[in-house]
Amino acid sequence: MKISLILIISLFCLRSSQAQSQTLNLGGAAPKGYYAELPYEFIGGKIIIKAELGGKLRRFLLDTGAPVAISKGLSAELKADLIYNNMIRDVNGVADSGAVVRLGHIRLGNIDFVDIPAVVVESDFYKCFDIEGVIGSNLFRNSMITIAGDRRLVIITDQPDKLKLNPKSSVPMITTGKNNQQSNPFIKVTLKHGVGMLLGFDTGDSDFMRFTDDYMKQLQNKGVYDIVAKGYGANSVGLFGLQAVADKYLLKLSAISIGLARFNNVITETNKGGLPAMGTKLLEYGNVTLDFIKGKFYFDAHKPVHDLNRKTWPFQPVVSDGKLVVGLIWDKSGNSVKPGEQITEIDGKAYPSVSLCEMITSKQPLLAGKESAIILIKDQQGKSRKLLITKN
Repeated sequence: MKISLILIISLFCLRSSQAQSQTLNLGGAAPKGYYAELPYEFIGGKIIIKAELGGKLRRFLLDTGAPVAISKGLSAELKADLIYNNMIRDVNGVADSGAVVRLGHIRLGNIDFVDIPAVVVESDFYKCFDIEGVIGSNLFRNSMITIAGDRRLVIITDQPDKLKLNPKSSVPMITTGKNNQQSNPFIKVTLKHGVGMLLGFDTGDSDFMRFTDDYMKQLQNKGVYDIVAKGYGANSVGLFGLQAVADKYLLKLSAISIGLARFNNVITETNKGGLPAMGTKLLEYGNVTLDFIKGKFYFDAHKPVHDLNRKTWPFQPVVSDGKLVVGLIWDKSGNSVKPGEQITEIDGKAYPSVSLCEMITSKQPLLAGKESAIILIKDQQGKSRKLLITKN
């Protein structure tokens, strides 16, 4: 993987210990027959849109892997009515309690949404992206939404005739189920040998794909992937912090098909918990439409076949306590580094301290365009050593 922070900010799912009638799938657009185009900013692989709440235009993360959410400060400003309290789980499965409130009015473009439930959470990531919350899937559950990466445009409508869609480019999309209280979209993709697989589509994730140990085990006898490397460490940061240190696997999936498009040699890594999904890197290869009304996912690819084979670095860093440290290590690195060791210099550029916000919003990875680099490592005893690393 590229030697930069692999940060998965979203996918905080609700697991209710209360009645199943307590759902986030409430409220909606009024009146019907709407269409709006919203420009968006693309920062660190995240889609940032503007929405009006409380008479002010505010910035939000567009996250199809999460419900609508607002900060505690915005909840207090709006004096939002409490609906109930519930448990929130981030992308790594870490849980915390959170309030669910009712937002009387949200305006996206010229579309008014009323009585939308929202989770109240506080996150340092909000400050990094200068946002006040998340616009999530429970708001879109009766709509169609197109994300046109080539135009940096989000289209929201309930009128299919407004969108030029090719039925052959679609795959089934599931948003229902007893545990899906927020209408998260899951799409059916096809692997080698015609093996089907359900993946979430999560615009809060800036990677192409995230995978899980469970999925790897389910597919181990299907002949659809090869294990490229085994690793150990942590490199994913969720809503409630860095994931737990664990074994990981680097996989190469022979092929993944979405409608008329095929991706060959897809490199991905496994996680112990969470849910497998595709992220916003998919938008580099085409535009997507999520039809929540009819349960269809359209992928309008720029070309029919993409080869995603790539070299990887021997380890991945993370930010910990304002320092750049070794997070995840692949077995190809041998004993050259250990998790937690500080990276103080890369190709002569010093990193005595680092800002998490700067790292996750940066337009360029740390080693963009390089095949090798010399890094300076400081061990737990404070001793420094130089190390040549290469992609392979």
